[in-house]
Amino acid sequence: MKKILLATFVFVFATATNAFAHTHLGSSTPEEGQVVTEQLSEITLNFEGKIEQSSSFELSTMEGQSISIEEITINEGIMTGTVANPLENGEYQVEWSIIGADGHLMEGEYSFTVNVPESNTASESSDETEQETTQEMAQNNEQATSEQVEETEEREKTSPLIPVIIIVLLAVIIGSFLVMRRKK
Repeated sequence: MKKILLATFVFVFATATNAFAHTHLGSSTPEEGQVVTEQLSEITLNFEGKIEQSSSFELSTMEGQSISIEEITINEGIMTGTVANPLENGEYQVEWSIIGADGHLMEGEYSFTVNVPESNTASESSDETEQETTQEMAQNNEQATSEQVEETEEREKTSPLIPVIIIVLLAVIIGSFLVMRRKK
């Protein structure tokens, strides 16, 4: 009977660990399939959990031309990369590769299109407009980071899996105790 109890205990906790094992892409800026109509020089990937600092992504045109990423920063589950110059009009592919906090390697890709009207390109090249755009992007990233952390904390608080595991474990222990008591 003790072997059955031990096997059940190990199974319950092994299953619970696997339920939280993988970190997936929650959202991105730009989003999958989005047509961007403003100059773009930063890409943000929001993952559903923490990711390791060695995580990265690559950006390329649909024709396969690689676009150099100047800097990639990782904060909890948010990875942000910047390019030296705003992206030209065209279709782009993002290929990401992360290592979740649990050590699992996850990969994925998505695409988006940049289609900045000519009038926006000329007017946004002035220093004043670029500074405003940079400030807005910084504020948006701070807000996205804050929202991502709040969402992650909320998911962790409301996860129904932990109470279910505790109830199952208590039921197994009580059942084992009653069975052992009847044998005496």
